[in-house]
Amino acid sequence: MKHRGLQTLFILSTALLLLGPWSAASAQDPAAGRPAPDGNFLTDANRELARTLIMQDFRGRMKPLDTYVRELSMKITKRENFDGWDPVDLYFSWITESEYWFNQPVIAVRFEGIKDLLGVSAETRHVSGASLITQGRQYVLGDEIRTAQRTPDRDRSKLQRKLLTFDERFNIFYHAIGGGGVRLYPRPGDPDHTWVEFEEARTTPMGGQESRFIAAVNGLLEAMRNRDNDAIRTALIETHRLQAEFGADLLPGPQALKAELWLNSSHPFRNVTMPYLAAFALLILAFFWNLGKMGGRSFKWRHPLYGLGMLLYWLSTIYLLYAYILRWIASGRAPLSNGYESLIFIALAAAIAGIIFEFSDRRGSSAGVSALLTTVILSVAMLSTFDPAIGPLVPVLASFWLIIHVTIITGSYGFLGLGSILGGLTLILILMKGPGRITIHKAILKLTKLNLNILVTGLGLLSIGTLLGGVWANESWGRYWGWDPKETWSLVTILVYALVTHTRWIPALNRPWILAAGSFAAISSVVMTYFGVNYFLSGLHSYAQGEAAEVPAWLFIFAGVIIALCAASWLTDRFRSWKAPA
Repeated sequence: MKHRGLQTLFILSTALLLLGPWSAASAQDPAAGRPAPDGNFLTDANRELARTLIMQDFRGRMKPLDTYVRELSMKITKRENFDGWDPVDLYFSWITESEYWFNQPVIAVRFEGIKDLLGVSAETRHVSGASLITQGRQYVLGDEIRTAQRTPDRDRSKLQRKLLTFDERFNIFYHAIGGGGVRLYPRPGDPDHTWVEFEEARTTPMGGQESRFIAAVNGLLEAMRNRDNDAIRTALIETHRLQAEFGADLLPGPQALKAELWLNSSHPFRNVTMPYLAAFALLILAFFWNLGKMGGRSFKWRHPLYGLGMLLYWLSTIYLLYAYILRWIASGRAPLSNGYESLIFIALAAAIAGIIFEFSDRRGSSAGVSALLTTVILSVAMLSTFDPAIGPLVPVLASFWLIIHVTIITGSYGFLGLGSILGGLTLILILMKGPGRITIHKAILKLTKLNLNILVTGLGLLSIGTLLGGVWANESWGRYWGWDPKETWSLVTILVYALVTHTRWIPALNRPWILAAGSFAAISSVVMTYFGVNYFLSGLHSYAQGEAAEVPAWLFIFAGVIIALCAASWLTDRFRSWKAPA
């Protein structure tokens, strides 16, 4: 939702204080005479009926109400289950007891600078909407918000960025408790297939069905306000009937609805990270145990430590693949259209790459580092930078080339990322270089060969994907190559990895440290191609909004780790020997 102007916000806030937000229920029931809501009030059956109601969001996507209320609760409270409330129950309590909730600490506040401006303690996690309006009916952050809005994006301080986010959160909350945003009711005979909100369903022409829609809206809100579950069930069934009768063409199929509800409740992409982390711990322990006890030989599948780690890794990958397929079903398209979805696919590609190369290696290295890489990628996808909401495709992406080009390109990132982590593991083993440590030396040579195969696979996929991207660009924009930042950095990445993989043909550079350090450091080119171009540069492939964002601190830490490990391993490789002194 875009930021409202300060004048609009002042008018809305004043109206809220004077009249309370719109709601059929709250208008009949002032908060002053009501006790506090007593928590979840819907029966399980009614809650399921409410979750499966379909709504049309502001982008035109048809999705279950369950998805919307979960997203709404996260945006406003930073919790999906605020104070034990189910998101569905919480939403209907908000709109039917809005005056009460406007005076409760619901709006999340995390940044210390905002807390200082609001005059609340450092321990405060939520503030009320009413606390943001002074007795003189002024917005307490008005001056600061006005200044932040007038400041060019690139010149905004961290406090100003946080202020704008907090201001947006407040506006979303105000809009939500007023009953806005939830378009549950299809307009009969509308050529644009537009659905309407509660108030619109009672006041706009509905193709001669006005009485039915008015009765449905009033019945639902009144039943929710009175906590009458029998009446709630009747109202929900009637709402489902209206949707099926007048909006059947837009309703998602039962499989898509079931898939999205499962994704909402299970959070598979978040929850699978811990099994992957456990698999990494088991497999990397098995790898080093192998070096110490088995001389670097391949494991038998029945080995307890290795077998348990691989079983956990396989099950995690199957679960991740299953969740990805369900997101495909829920969205009705290949889930590759934004940063969140592409990260999920890169994680899946990295996991599959680990399985492929582990079959030929069977020492825990490929699967182990792949489990770690998958955990990291999925964890990054959970950051607030990436929006997990399913959205409609922009027109330029509505092409079969989306699956072909993006799948190959992002898949290559999984292989190249795996090669980078294997390079880091090789550098760690080089730090153990010393006279007589033949097992470690052999392990380094095996990892070097394995890493080369992985890098060549990743480079091949990246090259093919880039060429196919040129074909798609010609169809979409009428040219094969335009030196767009994404195109340029894709070419740079190809050249970087071509250099790394071809060092083996130069005798002076044909050393394990060169390939390990090269693959470990070269991932920075992939990071720039993916994150840098998408979020910090402006272009046809960019998610940025025209101005460069602030460079995150983790980037400097990432570069520092690369430099430190490469330097330490180089000194070790340069000044230590595998041979015992004569």
